[in-house]
Amino acid sequence: MKYLIKDLSKMTGVKGFTIRKWQERYSIFNPQMASNGYWYYTQDDYVILGKIVKMIESGERISNIAAIGRDNLLKLKNDKQYSANERELLKYLSEGNLVAIEKYLESEFSKTSFRKFIRDTIETIIILAGRGWQDGLISVADESSFTRWMFGYLRNKCAIFESSEKPVWLVAVFPGDPHELGALMHYAMISSFGIRAKFVGSIPTEHLLRELHKSDYKAVSISMTLAQQMNKIDKLKANIEKKSKVRKISFGGRGFKLSKYGICRDK
Repeated sequence: MKYLIKDLSKMTGVKGFTIRKWQERYSIFNPQMASNGYWYYTQDDYVILGKIVKMIESGERISNIAAIGRDNLLKLKNDKQYSANERELLKYLSEGNLVAIEKYLESEFSKTSFRKFIRDTIETIIILAGRGWQDGLISVADESSFTRWMFGYLRNKCAIFESSEKPVWLVAVFPGDPHELGALMHYAMISSFGIRAKFVGSIPTEHLLRELHKSDYKAVSISMTLAQQMNKIDKLKANIEKKSKVRKISFGGRGFKLSKYGICRDK
């Protein structure tokens, strides 16, 4: 997968000019210029940037991190901050043992309420998979396989709340953001309160507006994993207010927090 510098900024919270400065000074990334004149970064560049962020947060200097070298950073595995239970779950993920993962989830599900299960167990294991990938404990393929499986598992758990009545709450992902699990978790929480909701995931803006216009929705939740420029968020909100009767419009997720605090400023 290839990323523009603005994509890396959205995913990590590191400003674009900082990424460029690190590349110019330390040559730690390996961007390639395409025929359109844009520089594209690789999946490995994203992994390295994620490791740099964590090491800086732990007190390391960027110069010392860069001295480790690109290849060694890619090989670097950090499992010091994981509990024995987390290591076991990551071992299942690296082996592709989703049967064991499901057994673990079902055991936790039987011990608690639906909402606590979503808020604590599901959210925790999703975050764990992302951490494990960034720390080199599971591969991109492992993380992707788990994410797809988890989507199906969670969708099936939500089936008990399905209703033939018209929904009043729409749950979607910010257009262009491919990450749907956060939105699906939000949908699960809303549905568990008996609110008639509909999950549409990541769809283009025109289809989102069309869906809101055709039905009597009272509210819409927009989930974000990638940060967006605030003017894009404001524009989408204005479009929803103009082309539908919805007045309760909520934005949430990691991406919204990054946007709100001005971390994503690159165009």
